[in-house]
Amino acid sequence: MQRVPKLSKQASTYPLSQQLYRKKGSLPERIQIVSPELCDDALIRLESSLKSYAGCDIIDINPGTGLWSTKVHERLKPRRHILVEPRFDAYSQFLRPLLDAPGSRYTRADASSLGDRWNLGDYLEKGLLPEQAHLGEAALDFPEGNTTLLILANMSQNRRNNANWLSANKLIHSQFKALEFIRALETRSGFHTKGPVRMLMWMTDQDKTNILPRTTSSRRRLSVYSEMFCDVEEIVGDALGPHATRREAYIDLQSSLLTAERMRKNGIIVPINRMDELPRKLRSNGLDAVYESIRYSDSAIHGERTWHKELQNMREGFANGSYSQFVGGPPGFVEKKRRSGDIALTPEYKKFRLLARTEQNQRNKKSAVDQILEQDAQIRAIQLAITSNEHLDDVAHGKRVQALDERIERYRKLLAEQPLVRLNSVHFFADDRAAWSGDSSLLSWDHRNAEPIVPRVNEFHVPKPMALIDFRPKASSANALTNIQQKYLDSILLGFFATPSFSVAAALDAMAPGAADAIIPNVPSLRDPRRGGRMDLDQLRVRVLTSEILQEMAVAWDGWLFKPA
Repeated sequence: MQRVPKLSKQASTYPLSQQLYRKKGSLPERIQIVSPELCDDALIRLESSLKSYAGCDIIDINPGTGLWSTKVHERLKPRRHILVEPRFDAYSQFLRPLLDAPGSRYTRADASSLGDRWNLGDYLEKGLLPEQAHLGEAALDFPEGNTTLLILANMSQNRRNNANWLSANKLIHSQFKALEFIRALETRSGFHTKGPVRMLMWMTDQDKTNILPRTTSSRRRLSVYSEMFCDVEEIVGDALGPHATRREAYIDLQSSLLTAERMRKNGIIVPINRMDELPRKLRSNGLDAVYESIRYSDSAIHGERTWHKELQNMREGFANGSYSQFVGGPPGFVEKKRRSGDIALTPEYKKFRLLARTEQNQRNKKSAVDQILEQDAQIRAIQLAITSNEHLDDVAHGKRVQALDERIERYRKLLAEQPLVRLNSVHFFADDRAAWSGDSSLLSWDHRNAEPIVPRVNEFHVPKPMALIDFRPKASSANALTNIQQKYLDSILLGFFATPSFSVAAALDAMAPGAADAIIPNVPSLRDPRRGGRMDLDQLRVRVLTSEILQEMAVAWDGWLFKPA
């Protein structure tokens, strides 16, 4: 009698997860969705935007067990649903019933016989999508893209941590395929030969950061390409952990408020138990309560950390008498100061005192940083006023510029006096504040139509959280650059985002000696605050450059007579 392996403690209670665990060792290292409820919640979230895709063709890359594929299929009732599973042998027990069902619209594409799974032409050559083959050149000009075709992909390889993946320009598999998909929009190649195509891609949650960063410090060339050619949105994604890099909480609060308003206008509802902590508190407790909770808390600095909750719990414990300040003493705090050697402090009070001191130290540091940032904000406001006021005569304009230059010089001297750690903090906060501007914010994350659905870890096998990212081509996704200018843009992005915290002048000179002097005068938007620039370019860093400025720099590089070969 064949022995049935015991379920791992990590195996979820979902029947599909238990089936996969019993096949352990024969499956690819790819994470699978095992929760029907998660699929349903994601499709409810996508319902309004998927209406135009009813009856479309679907290319489904790495469908695995086919749970997500089946759920999408039931909603859209596609004309054809092409399953492209390179490990069909491992998943045949799940996919074969879909293919063999009476009247099935599923078709299996042999991945080994396809020249390129990410090229529509290969599917057309195999006769898998005859209706797509009959689309004429007019399809390239569809206002909403080619809504007769939808791409599904699961690129969630269960990769292990590796220091090489931390490189600024190193892309792991899901990110590389996302970049390939986005870049193909420029030339209407790949899946876009019959018009711009939409893709829903599953990836490991940690892989989404370079695509959809929540802070400028995480912005990289992949996110810049995304901003240029796609409206990218996180449909499903894990809540930020306690050690994640975060913006100041008040910016996230404002972003969540705008998102809540978009949800209200569009009739989108995300279950409250599927929300991250901040939007959940906002819906449950209201704006005033949430604002007060972050106003004086350390979470307003870098987001909430695990020790913040521990400190709050200890405060409450001493207040309600759960803890004692002294060994053998009365519960709670004792107002009378103990004399040295009188009586021992409890371990709880020692821990509380340490955490309280840490909190106060961080507040003091943030206060010092805020004083510097206030001067930066004043400089930005003056720059914007100067560039926006076109009615001043030359004398008045000259006086304002002179006063601004003097203020900038004082600010530079102040920065030069700061220790490196504080200076890095100033740059971190300044860039996130500059990038945030409500509906015209730099980061795509701030333009989301709704809050992402937060999954539970047991809804996946292997039990690691995944993210579902929606790539929707922009109406203006065709590239205005020439081929050679696009190559220069690629080089600029590759060079710049190897050192994203460099100033734009330093980054240019790092690419080629004299590049700053040659390029900057030919990109007027670099000094225009209305278009994302600054008059004091030493405070304009690579990670806050808009995609429009970067494209203008590529054009300027093309016109540079003495550019390096």
